[in-house]
Amino acid sequence: MLVPTHRPVLVTPPVAPPVSLADVKQALHVEHTEDDGRLQDEIDAAVAHYEGPDGILGGVILSEQQWRQDFDRVEQKLLLPLRPVGDIVSVIWKDEDGAESTIGDTNYALLTDAAGRSYVRFHDSYELPNYLYEVAGASVEFAAGYETVPADIKTAIIVRVQLQYDEVASANGQNLERVEANLIRKYRRPGIA
Repeated sequence: MLVPTHRPVLVTPPVAPPVSLADVKQALHVEHTEDDGRLQDEIDAAVAHYEGPDGILGGVILSEQQWRQDFDRVEQKLLLPLRPVGDIVSVIWKDEDGAESTIGDTNYALLTDAAGRSYVRFHDSYELPNYLYEVAGASVEFAAGYETVPADIKTAIIVRVQLQYDEVASANGQNLERVEANLIRKYRRPGIA
């Protein structure tokens, strides 16, 4: 399986964050609007802490969005480093001159292995290109993220916001951090602490 050497590129961001400002305010019993900007910043920071190529969940995407993964060469299986992958939008080759060709979806399948890693697998009858454009000659655009964000991830985001926002929660930080860690444990990719 070909592991990508390029970072995934966000093509279309999520329509809404996995946790709304209203959800956080209700959970933290905040009734005023003076801290709305601060709370939204804390929500954004918590989501970034968990999600995407640099998030602690190891490539989990929380809300539905589209990404592109580039490859310098191709093999029969191309690993997509983010999860959960919902669908392949397109597979494109660039020839030596940079001319693009879209590969029909009858030539490949989206599969997921026992470890939860998704990959594009080309059918045995499909002839892979011999020559590609020098850099990023192959691209897979795909949809990733949960249609409905799991409740435990939403709760973990709220706990993380609470740790940053609430002084009382900060004093009890170790317990809340333990709760947060337990909520997200099953979503971590094996090998990520």
